[in-house]
Amino acid sequence: MLIRFSVTNFKVFKDTATLSMEATKDKRLPENVFAPEGYKGNLLKLSATYGANASGKTSLFYAYQLFLNFIRASASHADKIALNHRPFAFGEDSKKPTSFEAEFIADGIHYVYGFSYDSRSITEEHLYSYPNGKKKTVFERSGTEYVFKSDVRFRRENARRVRAVTLYVSVCAQFNDPDCIRVMNWASQNLVLVGIDPMASLDVLTNELLRDRKFGEIARRAFKIADLGITDVRDRSKSAPIKPDVSGTILLPMQDIWVKHEFGGVKKEFPILEESAGTIRFLAIIGYVIEGLRRGWTVVIDEIDMSFHTDLCAWIAGLFLDPGENKKNAQLILNTHDVALLDQSILRRDQIYITSKNWKTGEAELRRLSEYGIRNDLDIRKAYLNGSLGGRPFIAPERLMEDE
Repeated sequence: MLIRFSVTNFKVFKDTATLSMEATKDKRLPENVFAPEGYKGNLLKLSATYGANASGKTSLFYAYQLFLNFIRASASHADKIALNHRPFAFGEDSKKPTSFEAEFIADGIHYVYGFSYDSRSITEEHLYSYPNGKKKTVFERSGTEYVFKSDVRFRRENARRVRAVTLYVSVCAQFNDPDCIRVMNWASQNLVLVGIDPMASLDVLTNELLRDRKFGEIARRAFKIADLGITDVRDRSKSAPIKPDVSGTILLPMQDIWVKHEFGGVKKEFPILEESAGTIRFLAIIGYVIEGLRRGWTVVIDEIDMSFHTDLCAWIAGLFLDPGENKKNAQLILNTHDVALLDQSILRRDQIYITSKNWKTGEAELRRLSEYGIRNDLDIRKAYLNGSLGGRPFIAPERLMEDE
């Protein structure tokens, strides 16, 4: 479960941008929050980020992506690899390290983990745990120097295996450090990202339909609820048996995925590429939604409303907010332009974020609506659309087509 995520000096974010899933003291909509094991506060089931195009929403998604990729793969980095350093480009900060930090709960234990890096090396890394609510240093790293407060001999020996371009967590998870294993498992199995490329996201749906009967029942029920006219999805590959990739995931070419329809008692199959963009997008997302709800994942979706009807966006959001549907306290974090959710009867003010960009400096800012000091009865949809809350593009009042 995610408590918060912060990024500093990355792409459009010069200063620290933080998305927090920690609930404020607001008493409204109590069904939108939950009290997790291993943490004294309440967490949100959903947050939604709004903002103009190029204002930072997708940059925040890329920050999650790069953070997770570092944890999952840095142990295999070659010694002299150039790290994927994408700092704020407009100013002296382009020479400074980028920093990521996440606060989360893994196996009932509250952790804070973060690191900083530039193009050449990991410059800083730290991991803290909070057993019984008290901070405990697992390790602190500055370059090649380490501080350990427990299991010192074991961890110091492991540190010798860590190179300048690799994370201590990634390397030492391979050598049975229990805290590092929990961080790795959380990053690999509990925080999942769904981007805008359907080819990269259809695997969960197709894999689970192949091997999990219960998942198939839920997925087919979702197809019916969504009113897409779809009864099933299946693989029609006639090639050799499909081999999983290195992560164990089976990736099917899109031409091998076929969709079943039934109208008037007539059943037909069509290749998924003949479906509408919205249908393909729904199929790419729904597998993660179902598995997220079943397993208690934190699911991050970029541009959830892309090619979607607003009612489908509201339905998916409602699944995570409904205690009857979301029994494992899964979390949904989404970027969207769909203003239907901008309603104080649906979302609390601490569940809504707005990105704004300073078009003079190029810097983006991420702000929580609860920071604005707005009234409980404010029509936030109207306020957002008229620009009172920021996040609205400035369309220059200029002629496009000059007189010829």
